[in-house]
Amino acid sequence: MGWQNLYEDTFLPASFMLRAALRNGRLWATWSMRNGVRTVYGPSPAICFTEMPIAAFLQAGDARWKSGQAMSPFALVFPKEALHRLGALPVISGVASDVNFSASYDVAGNRMLPESIIPSAEQFRYVTFDIGGARNIDWTHEREWRWPCRADFSVVNQQVQYFSTVSSWDEIPGLDFYLAGISGIGVIVETKKQAELVVSDMLTLVDSGQATAETFGFVLASKLLPAPSQLQDPKNIAQAIASAMVNLDPYFSQPQAVCEALSNRFGELVRQVEDSEGVPSNGEFGGCWLWLHDNASPLTRALLQTGRAFVSRDGRYLAFLYEFSDSRGLREREAMTYRLANMVKAEFGTSCCYFSVLCSDDPTAVPFYADGFDEDIGFFNCSWNV
Repeated sequence: MGWQNLYEDTFLPASFMLRAALRNGRLWATWSMRNGVRTVYGPSPAICFTEMPIAAFLQAGDARWKSGQAMSPFALVFPKEALHRLGALPVISGVASDVNFSASYDVAGNRMLPESIIPSAEQFRYVTFDIGGARNIDWTHEREWRWPCRADFSVVNQQVQYFSTVSSWDEIPGLDFYLAGISGIGVIVETKKQAELVVSDMLTLVDSGQATAETFGFVLASKLLPAPSQLQDPKNIAQAIASAMVNLDPYFSQPQAVCEALSNRFGELVRQVEDSEGVPSNGEFGGCWLWLHDNASPLTRALLQTGRAFVSRDGRYLAFLYEFSDSRGLREREAMTYRLANMVKAEFGTSCCYFSVLCSDDPTAVPFYADGFDEDIGFFNCSWNV
């Protein structure tokens, strides 16, 4: 599910799943099982969205999460027009009261309604509605939309049947929202710390070319908002939301002169470390870089913008150490980079450490080594650190 998602339990927190989906770039369709029964009718599983106002969503998400229901105050936010362009539609809540019908199962195990009631291709939209009846079922407050996944699930179904799992997440079809070219995607989390981690993920996706700066619109930390009851007045909503949002634009608009000055100063520090060493010692061959843990720091943004750093396929921000002599062995360069990391931390406040690969200049090869990092950095998405 994307890069460096670490988990130790079968129950995965909502904030962990949100970051995994963001890194993955794919939402999986489901049958929305309830008590072992599909609640999505027809031959296609679906992804469910809500058009609830933000105050109502936060209030409902918090209340239902606390009561143990499968809803939380975390969300990915998509422009309605973009989802409609991809095939999403509002649900159909019930049918005329004088129409009697019952669902049945076809040979593929799909829960089907009679074609005379709703065509099979549209049945993913149907939601039971029985307001005032014996069951009193009414989900209209959710203002639900659904996107049908028309993909072939035969390979996935076979793997689940024989092995009870799939070999890789990317074999499960779904909505690939980066490949679909959706722009203005937003994220809702609870705390400022969670917002910072999401921003880190967004920057990695943009800097590595998996998304563009236009892909993401905002990050909203709901705990910075007033109580939902105070967001009912439209006059207060825009101002409150704006004050709780994280703006991504500054990360992509540092003045070139500032970036060059920071990059040059970084080069001076690398040169100081090199000049303080003696004659190069022979040793093992391998690549060595400075791993910058905070991809939102001004130094990291500057080194990236000036070509002094890059993002590896694994999502690490690695700075080139051109001033180090190529004649030095890998262990010697690791020790030098360790000292450099302390100097960078002291001057720029950016946490970093060495990252090396034995017998290769490929930063994604193995074995690799690093020092001085922990699971709190944005590079990791840990189910136990939410």
